Amino acid sequence: MKILVFGSFNIDKVYTLSHLPQKGETLYCGGYEVHVGGKGLNQALAFKKAGADVYAAGKVGADGDYLTDYLASGGVDVSLIDKSGEYTGHTIIEVDPDGQNQMILFGGANREITAEYCDKIIEENKDADLILMQYETSCVEYMLRKAHEAKIPTALNPSPYVDEVKNLPYSLVDYLILNEYEGAQISGETDGEKIAKALYSMGCGSVILTLGSEGSIFYDGAQLAKASAFSVNAVDTTGAGDTFTGYCLYALLSGEKPEDALAAASAASAIEVIKKGAAETIPERQEVLEFMRIQGLSY
Repeated sequence: MKILVFGSFNIDKVYTLSHLPQKGETLYCGGYEVHVGGKGLNQALAFKKAGADVYAAGKVGADGDYLTDYLASGGVDVSLIDKSGEYTGHTIIEVDPDGQNQMILFGGANREITAEYCDKIIEENKDADLILMQYETSCVEYMLRKAHEAKIPTALNPSPYVDEVKNLPYSLVDYLILNEYEGAQISGETDGEKIAKALYSMGCGSVILTLGSEGSIFYDGAQLAKASAFSVNAVDTTGAGDTFTGYCLYALLSGEKPEDALAAASAASAIEVIKKGAAETIPERQEVLEFMRIQGLSY
């Protein structure tokens, strides 16, 4: 299975705080760490650890070798990544003692991607089984259209949410995967099932909706599948959605039933949040299998 992940590559700067700050509040930082990150990087690693052959595409700056070296060490092909950006993207992540977080994202090189670069990537990867995109880079809509023209199946994680996401051509999306907040903003609904059905009515092939502690939903017009979330002591929720994305899509493309794909992805994200970090804590497939075995589930 060849997966092309077209996305963002960021340096994550993580600050541990006593609580998430309010407007105008100044807090002392209890800890500071630097990690690899970006939704593209995280999802590429999650897809790889789930079992796929993964090719990463995107752009970094002069300091981006830190990120590409990490991806390569995880078995992801980085030969498509453009290294001509001025500054690599980075994220400031604030984390409280309960593992909840809030972020500030600087796009950097991720926002310098051009149509010419997209054309090159599509032309060289027409044999991909799926192209996965998020919304941390430029040229997302252009890439959706070019992938559709090349008959490459598409998956879109429209995150982080901005108003222009509402106007994307969802009829070109085969798998729409997003969280409850993003789904509500796009659809105008608040109930999970209603969100999934409203998004499906916008023309996409399948909707995969995560609902936090309430689990997740799959809807493709013919079937509605659900899975519960696993109860764990979360330390850091950064990267949980990206882990879910890679594992869920891999399972679906491998022919797993939607409810089993949701369960496996939920297990993977549950394992990811019990440790600090994002990309570094994405579990290997064997860890997920063992976790599910303990829970009495098969995958």
